[in-house]
Amino acid sequence: MIERKIVHILSHNVVMTKLSSGKNSIAFGKGLGFQKKPGMVVDEAEVKQEFLLQTSEVLEHYEHILHSVDFKIIGVVEEVIAFAQGHLEGRFSETIHSALVDHINLAIERTKRGIIISNPFTFEIQHLYANEYRVADRSVAFLNEHLDVELPQDEIAFLAMHFHSARQRKKVGKGLGEVKLIAKVLENGKKLGFRFDESLPTVLFISHLKGLLDRVQAERTLSNPLLVQIKDEYEDTFEKALIFAEWIATGLNKTVPLDEVGFLTMHLERLVERQDSLL
Repeated sequence: MIERKIVHILSHNVVMTKLSSGKNSIAFGKGLGFQKKPGMVVDEAEVKQEFLLQTSEVLEHYEHILHSVDFKIIGVVEEVIAFAQGHLEGRFSETIHSALVDHINLAIERTKRGIIISNPFTFEIQHLYANEYRVADRSVAFLNEHLDVELPQDEIAFLAMHFHSARQRKKVGKGLGEVKLIAKVLENGKKLGFRFDESLPTVLFISHLKGLLDRVQAERTLSNPLLVQIKDEYEDTFEKALIFAEWIATGLNKTVPLDEVGFLTMHLERLVERQDSLL
Protein backbone atom coordinates (compact mmCIF):
# COMPACT_ATOMS: atom_id res chain seq x y z
CA MET A 1 0.00 0.00 0.00
CA ILE A 2 1.36 3.40 -1.05
CA GLU A 3 1.51 6.08 1.66
CA ARG A 4 0.93 9.73 0.80
CA LYS A 5 2.35 12.54 2.96
CA ILE A 6 1.19 16.10 2.44
CA VAL A 7 3.87 18.44 1.08
CA HIS A 8 1.68 21.48 0.30
CA ILE A 9 -1.96 22.27 1.00
CA LEU A 10 -3.28 24.02 -2.09
CA SER A 11 -6.93 24.31 -1.06
CA HIS A 12 -9.55 22.58 1.09
CA ASN A 13 -9.86 19.99 -1.67
CA VAL A 14 -6.36 19.80 -3.20
CA VAL A 15 -2.99 18.78 -1.75
CA MET A 16 0.43 18.03 -3.15
CA THR A 17 1.80 14.80 -1.73
CA LYS A 18 4.99 12.78 -1.57
CA LEU A 19 4.37 9.10 -2.17
CA SER A 20 6.27 6.32 -0.43
CA SER A 21 7.26 5.21 -3.94
CA GLY A 22 9.28 8.41 -4.26
CA LYS A 23 6.94 10.17 -6.71
CA ASN A 24 4.98 13.36 -6.13
CA SER A 25 1.30 13.82 -6.87
CA ILE A 26 -1.54 16.31 -6.92
CA ALA A 27 -4.40 14.68 -5.03
CA PHE A 28 -8.06 15.73 -5.06
CA GLY A 29 -10.91 14.93 -2.71
CA LYS A 30 -13.64 16.83 -0.91
CA GLY A 31 -12.11 18.32 2.25
CA LEU A 32 -8.80 16.56 1.58
CA GLY A 33 -6.77 19.57 2.70
CA PHE A 34 -9.17 20.94 5.31
CA GLN A 35 -7.52 21.37 8.73
CA LYS A 36 -4.52 19.38 7.51
CA LYS A 37 -0.82 20.21 7.83
CA PRO A 38 2.29 19.33 5.80
CA GLY A 39 3.69 15.99 6.91
CA MET A 40 0.30 14.48 7.68
CA VAL A 41 -0.66 11.26 5.91
CA VAL A 42 -3.56 11.33 3.46
CA ASP A 43 -6.23 8.66 3.78
CA GLU A 44 -6.26 6.88 0.42
CA ALA A 45 -10.02 6.39 0.66
CA GLU A 46 -10.48 10.19 0.57
CA VAL A 47 -8.55 10.60 -2.69
CA LYS A 48 -11.01 10.85 -5.57
CA GLN A 49 -8.55 11.88 -8.30
CA GLU A 50 -4.79 11.94 -8.48
CA PHE A 51 -2.19 13.19 -10.97
CA LEU A 52 1.38 11.96 -10.72
CA LEU A 53 4.25 14.37 -11.38
CA GLN A 54 6.52 11.71 -12.73
CA THR A 55 9.47 13.47 -14.38
CA SER A 56 12.06 15.66 -12.71
CA GLU A 57 11.47 18.38 -15.32
CA VAL A 58 7.74 18.58 -14.60
CA LEU A 59 8.36 18.57 -10.85
CA GLU A 60 10.94 21.35 -11.22
CA HIS A 61 8.48 23.48 -13.18
CA TYR A 62 5.78 22.90 -10.61
CA GLU A 63 8.10 23.78 -7.73
CA HIS A 64 8.81 27.06 -9.50
CA ILE A 65 5.06 27.70 -9.75
CA LEU A 66 4.66 26.98 -6.04
CA HIS A 67 7.22 29.66 -5.20
CA SER A 68 5.87 32.31 -7.59
CA VAL A 69 2.07 31.98 -7.61
CA ASP A 70 -0.50 32.48 -4.84
CA PHE A 71 -1.55 29.10 -3.44
CA LYS A 72 -5.20 30.12 -3.73
CA ILE A 73 -4.83 30.47 -7.50
CA ILE A 74 -2.96 27.16 -7.74
CA GLY A 75 -5.62 25.36 -5.71
CA VAL A 76 -8.54 26.72 -7.76
CA VAL A 77 -6.80 25.97 -11.06
CA GLU A 78 -6.06 22.43 -9.88
CA GLU A 79 -9.75 21.99 -9.11
CA VAL A 80 -10.51 23.15 -12.65
CA ILE A 81 -8.06 20.55 -14.02
CA ALA A 82 -9.72 17.83 -11.93
CA PHE A 83 -13.14 18.92 -13.20
CA ALA A 84 -11.95 18.94 -16.82
CA GLN A 85 -10.27 15.54 -16.48
CA GLY A 86 -13.52 14.14 -15.14
CA HIS A 87 -15.53 15.43 -18.11
CA LEU A 88 -13.15 14.78 -21.01
CA GLU A 89 -11.90 11.49 -22.38
CA GLY A 90 -8.20 10.68 -22.34
CA ARG A 91 -5.73 11.00 -19.51
CA PHE A 92 -4.26 14.50 -19.18
CA SER A 93 -0.55 15.09 -19.63
CA GLU A 94 1.21 16.01 -16.38
CA THR A 95 2.53 19.20 -18.02
CA ILE A 96 -0.93 20.82 -17.83
CA HIS A 97 -0.50 21.55 -14.13
CA SER A 98 2.29 24.11 -14.34
CA ALA A 99 1.22 25.32 -17.80
CA LEU A 100 -2.38 26.12 -16.87
CA VAL A 101 -1.53 27.63 -13.48
CA ASP A 102 1.01 29.89 -15.17
CA HIS A 103 -1.48 30.87 -17.89
CA ILE A 104 -4.31 31.67 -15.47
CA ASN A 105 -2.00 33.60 -13.15
CA LEU A 106 -0.88 35.82 -16.05
CA ALA A 107 -4.46 36.17 -17.29
CA ILE A 108 -5.56 37.38 -13.85
CA GLU A 109 -2.71 39.89 -13.74
CA ARG A 110 -3.62 41.21 -17.20
CA THR A 111 -7.31 41.45 -16.31
CA LYS A 112 -6.60 43.43 -13.14
CA ARG A 113 -4.45 45.84 -15.17
CA GLY A 114 -7.15 46.22 -17.79
CA ILE A 115 -5.14 44.47 -20.50
CA ILE A 116 -7.36 42.29 -22.68
CA ILE A 117 -5.81 39.84 -25.13
CA SER A 118 -8.31 38.68 -27.73
CA ASN A 119 -8.25 35.23 -29.26
CA PRO A 120 -8.65 35.55 -33.04
CA PHE A 121 -9.40 31.84 -33.38
CA THR A 122 -12.26 31.55 -30.90
CA PHE A 123 -14.76 30.58 -33.62
CA GLU A 124 -12.56 27.79 -34.98
CA ILE A 125 -11.64 26.48 -31.51
CA GLN A 126 -15.28 26.49 -30.41
CA HIS A 127 -16.25 24.23 -33.31
CA LEU A 128 -13.09 22.14 -33.64
CA TYR A 129 -12.95 21.28 -29.96
CA ALA A 130 -16.58 21.57 -28.88
CA ASN A 131 -16.27 19.29 -25.84
CA GLU A 132 -13.20 21.08 -24.54
CA TYR A 133 -14.88 24.44 -25.16
CA ARG A 134 -17.97 23.47 -23.14
CA VAL A 135 -15.80 22.35 -20.22
CA ALA A 136 -13.67 25.50 -20.53
CA ASP A 137 -16.79 27.67 -20.44
CA ARG A 138 -17.80 26.21 -17.07
CA SER A 139 -14.18 26.37 -15.90
CA VAL A 140 -13.88 30.10 -16.56
CA ALA A 141 -17.13 30.70 -14.64
CA PHE A 142 -15.67 28.68 -11.74
CA LEU A 143 -12.41 30.67 -11.84
CA ASN A 144 -14.28 33.98 -11.89
CA GLU A 145 -16.43 32.97 -8.93
CA HIS A 146 -13.69 31.53 -6.72
CA LEU A 147 -10.91 33.99 -7.55
CA ASP A 148 -13.11 37.10 -7.63
CA VAL A 149 -12.06 38.09 -11.16
CA GLU A 150 -13.80 38.68 -14.48
CA LEU A 151 -11.73 36.86 -17.06
CA PRO A 152 -12.73 37.83 -20.62
CA GLN A 153 -14.78 35.47 -22.79
CA ASP A 154 -11.78 34.79 -25.03
CA GLU A 155 -10.17 32.93 -22.12
CA ILE A 156 -12.65 30.11 -22.75
CA ALA A 157 -10.95 29.38 -26.06
CA PHE A 158 -7.49 29.59 -24.49
CA LEU A 159 -8.49 27.07 -21.80
CA ALA A 160 -10.08 24.81 -24.40
CA MET A 161 -6.74 24.66 -26.23
CA HIS A 162 -4.92 23.77 -23.01
CA PHE A 163 -7.40 20.94 -22.36
CA HIS A 164 -7.15 19.68 -25.94
CA SER A 165 -3.35 19.73 -25.89
CA ALA A 166 -3.28 17.94 -22.53
CA ARG A 167 -5.48 15.18 -23.96
CA GLN A 168 -3.44 14.89 -27.16
CA ARG A 169 -0.08 14.96 -25.34
CA LYS A 170 1.21 17.80 -27.47
CA LYS A 171 2.19 21.40 -26.90
CA VAL A 172 -0.48 24.11 -27.00
CA GLY A 173 1.45 25.84 -29.78
CA LYS A 174 1.20 22.77 -32.01
CA GLY A 175 -2.55 22.51 -31.57
CA LEU A 176 -2.91 26.23 -32.14
CA GLY A 177 -0.93 25.86 -35.37
CA GLU A 178 -3.64 23.53 -36.64
CA VAL A 179 -6.34 26.01 -35.64
CA LYS A 180 -4.48 28.84 -37.40
CA LEU A 181 -4.20 26.78 -40.58
CA ILE A 182 -7.93 26.01 -40.61
CA ALA A 183 -8.71 29.67 -39.95
CA LYS A 184 -6.48 30.65 -42.88
CA VAL A 185 -8.12 28.07 -45.16
CA LEU A 186 -11.58 29.37 -44.27
CA GLU A 187 -10.55 32.99 -44.78
CA ASN A 188 -8.98 32.23 -48.15
CA GLY A 189 -11.99 30.10 -49.08
CA LYS A 190 -14.24 33.14 -48.74
CA LYS A 191 -12.25 34.75 -51.56
CA LEU A 192 -13.24 31.82 -53.78
CA GLY A 193 -16.90 32.54 -53.11
CA PHE A 194 -17.63 30.14 -50.24
CA ARG A 195 -19.57 31.36 -47.22
CA PHE A 196 -18.30 30.32 -43.79
CA ASP A 197 -20.39 31.44 -40.82
CA GLU A 198 -21.93 30.17 -37.57
CA SER A 199 -24.25 27.74 -39.38
CA LEU A 200 -24.29 23.95 -39.09
CA PRO A 201 -22.97 23.49 -42.67
CA THR A 202 -19.84 25.43 -41.74
CA VAL A 203 -19.41 23.43 -38.52
CA LEU A 204 -19.64 20.16 -40.49
CA PHE A 205 -17.13 21.42 -43.05
CA ILE A 206 -14.70 22.44 -40.30
CA SER A 207 -15.05 18.94 -38.86
CA HIS A 208 -14.07 17.45 -42.23
CA LEU A 209 -11.08 19.80 -42.50
CA LYS A 210 -9.90 18.72 -39.05
CA GLY A 211 -10.09 15.06 -40.07
CA LEU A 212 -8.29 15.78 -43.33
CA LEU A 213 -5.44 17.55 -41.54
CA ASP A 214 -5.11 14.68 -39.08
CA ARG A 215 -5.00 12.09 -41.87
CA VAL A 216 -2.47 14.02 -43.94
CA GLN A 217 -0.19 14.57 -40.95
CA ALA A 218 -0.40 10.90 -39.99
CA GLU A 219 0.00 9.87 -43.65
CA ARG A 220 -3.12 7.74 -43.41
CA THR A 221 -5.19 9.28 -46.18
CA LEU A 222 -8.27 7.64 -47.68
CA SER A 223 -8.72 5.99 -51.06
CA ASN A 224 -11.54 7.46 -53.16
CA PRO A 225 -13.08 5.00 -55.67
CA LEU A 226 -15.31 7.76 -57.10
CA LEU A 227 -12.51 10.21 -57.86
CA VAL A 228 -12.95 10.13 -61.67
CA GLN A 229 -16.72 10.66 -61.46
CA ILE A 230 -16.30 13.49 -58.93
CA LYS A 231 -13.78 15.28 -61.19
CA ASP A 232 -16.14 14.99 -64.19
CA GLU A 233 -19.38 15.91 -62.42
CA TYR A 234 -18.06 18.72 -60.21
CA GLU A 235 -15.24 20.09 -62.35
CA ASP A 236 -15.42 23.67 -61.10
CA THR A 237 -15.61 22.70 -57.42
CA PHE A 238 -12.80 20.18 -57.92
CA GLU A 239 -10.55 22.96 -59.24
CA LYS A 240 -11.34 25.01 -56.15
CA ALA A 241 -10.73 21.98 -53.93
CA LEU A 242 -7.27 21.69 -55.50
CA ILE A 243 -6.57 25.25 -54.32
CA PHE A 244 -7.77 24.34 -50.80
CA ALA A 245 -5.48 21.30 -50.91
CA GLU A 246 -2.55 23.48 -51.93
CA TRP A 247 -3.12 25.76 -48.91
CA ILE A 248 -3.25 22.74 -46.62
CA ALA A 249 -0.17 21.15 -48.20
CA THR A 250 1.78 24.38 -47.75
CA GLY A 251 0.67 24.72 -44.12
CA LEU A 252 1.54 21.12 -43.24
CA ASN A 253 4.48 20.75 -45.59
CA LYS A 254 2.91 17.51 -46.77
CA THR A 255 1.18 16.46 -49.99
CA VAL A 256 -2.61 16.16 -50.07
CA PRO A 257 -3.45 13.18 -52.36
CA LEU A 258 -5.97 13.61 -55.17
CA ASP A 259 -8.21 11.02 -53.50
CA GLU A 260 -8.58 13.41 -50.55
CA VAL A 261 -9.17 16.32 -52.95
CA GLY A 262 -12.12 14.34 -54.26
CA PHE A 263 -13.61 14.02 -50.77
CA LEU A 264 -12.94 17.72 -50.17
CA THR A 265 -14.82 18.49 -53.40
CA MET A 266 -17.87 16.65 -52.16
CA HIS A 267 -17.77 18.41 -48.79
CA LEU A 268 -17.57 21.79 -50.53
CA GLU A 269 -20.57 20.81 -52.67
CA ARG A 270 -22.51 19.74 -49.58
CA LEU A 271 -21.58 22.97 -47.82
CA VAL A 272 -23.17 25.02 -50.61
CA GLU A 273 -26.21 22.72 -50.86
CA ARG A 274 -26.87 22.86 -47.12
CA GLN A 275 -26.46 26.63 -47.01
CA ASP A 276 -28.82 27.04 -49.97
CA SER A 277 -31.44 24.89 -48.22
CA LEU A 278 -31.33 27.24 -45.22
CA LEU A 279 -32.12 30.33 -47.32
